[in-house]
Amino acid sequence: MTQYISISSTRNRKFYGVVRSDSIGNELLGKLGFIRFKAGHKQEITVLCQITSVDRRNIIHEDPSFGPVISNKGSIPYLSGIGDYEESVAKPIAQQVDGKPAALRANPPSGTHIVSLDDESVSQSVNSQKVFNSFSSTESQFLRYGGTLVGESIKVPFICKSFDPKSKNGWGEARHAGFFGRSGSGKTHAAKIMLALSLVSMPRMGAFVPDAKGDFVKPSQQDLDLKKFFIDNGRSVEIVSIKELKLDQVDHFRELLIIEDVQKLMINAAADKFRTILDIALSDFSDDDDKLIVSGDKAITLERLLESFNSRIELYYSGSDRDLQKRLDQARNVQDSNKSKLNARFQKVLKTFREGQDINELIAKVLQEGKIYFLDAHGYDEDMNRFILELIYKRFRRRASNLFYEGKYSNAIVYVDEANRFIPQSPTEDQKELAKELIDGIKTTRQYGLAWWFADQRPAAISKDAFTQLGTYFFGKGMTAAADRENMESVIGKEGVQIYEYVMTASSRPFIASGQFIGIGGEDSVTVPIEFFGNWKDMIDFNNQDFDAHLSSS
Repeated sequence: MTQYISISSTRNRKFYGVVRSDSIGNELLGKLGFIRFKAGHKQEITVLCQITSVDRRNIIHEDPSFGPVISNKGSIPYLSGIGDYEESVAKPIAQQVDGKPAALRANPPSGTHIVSLDDESVSQSVNSQKVFNSFSSTESQFLRYGGTLVGESIKVPFICKSFDPKSKNGWGEARHAGFFGRSGSGKTHAAKIMLALSLVSMPRMGAFVPDAKGDFVKPSQQDLDLKKFFIDNGRSVEIVSIKELKLDQVDHFRELLIIEDVQKLMINAAADKFRTILDIALSDFSDDDDKLIVSGDKAITLERLLESFNSRIELYYSGSDRDLQKRLDQARNVQDSNKSKLNARFQKVLKTFREGQDINELIAKVLQEGKIYFLDAHGYDEDMNRFILELIYKRFRRRASNLFYEGKYSNAIVYVDEANRFIPQSPTEDQKELAKELIDGIKTTRQYGLAWWFADQRPAAISKDAFTQLGTYFFGKGMTAAADRENMESVIGKEGVQIYEYVMTASSRPFIASGQFIGIGGEDSVTVPIEFFGNWKDMIDFNNQDFDAHLSSS
């Protein structure tokens, strides 16, 4: 129970005041507090506000007349130190009049105090957490705690609603999010908490979570086991290996053969010419839907592919019949001498088209049936793994679009770790097509009910177009580069960056959260300093205590 600030004036919808002596030096920057006062003799106005600036001053020291004294003595007897005070600025976040939500129009009289969230003058007979939650923009049935305010016991509620546009009590569209922080900052931990709250609160919401580092598929004893939490709470999770996914398109078969570097095992030729001949040869094994034929009389085999490939060589080279025959013989010699290597690589690629989990079925189950899939991606260093992931992301976007134009909606989250690999700020020629499609998807799939949640060490490493489309931002430790600070400032403002700088020194794994999922405030977003729960038990206990969450753990 603390009086933080005595208000002196209200200007431009901000409260200016002097920090009370008991709170001087307590690092109030970023703190949330309450104001309560009477308007006239009837209305009782309560305002939730955030302290955005704290500056220590001594007007005597600032007076140039005392410059020589300070220069000579270093201080002014009886005035230095004891004459210090702190000025502060706070911005209103949400307002109530007689306990009911109201527009932000508070103009408190001078001498009104900004007090701590647990101050009895505000909470009285009601616990302070309940008063805090009453400033949410939605009903309590859609609120779930993800952690606590940094340095306080007050829990931070997040809004958990359906992304299905036709849901009566949903968001009306999907909500994108971004988790940013250096390695070890806890961004994956934060993402797990948010995925847990969203997917258990909304049992019909699906999710696709690729995992290249084992954080989700094989968490250590120190990490949150998200799969177990889902199972304990009635959500089934299917783990699929990226090596068990089944592809079907001929052009994907071609790309995987190229990734496996079969060219040098088939012919000595320029890369573009090899691709052209291979393309034409593969057309012999394509059905009317451009799918690779892998069974029946027309099924592809290595021998048939080589026969088709070799028969096309003469069509793409000039010269006499003798020269063309010589080139064909050279290609056959290369193929014969590398037969065993070539066969191994061919069979490796073909296996991806013959057996496994059909990608289209997986995507349909996530978007339409609310299924949750963890993809064991085995790292992003393998070109084949990256290619398959890129393909999956593209298909999620296209499938959600097709469903929308069929009059159907999705309700799902696609989680993208190491997002800079797929939507970099400066894409290479090979990355441009995917980046363009994903960025377009981020802009359009909201209305389809498909959300993209990105995680990366640096916000400046991903496309600025994608970054600015996110609805909620989580910033952990590591935002030290100027470009990252600039990106942060573009969404949380200079005041938010100042709060970030302080909060990062105040806790071991702190985050700044801002945006649509934050469960307090109104139209203006608030920059919330948060420590996510460190274990499932705390999250379960606190949510079950205050909400009808019905969370459980075996």
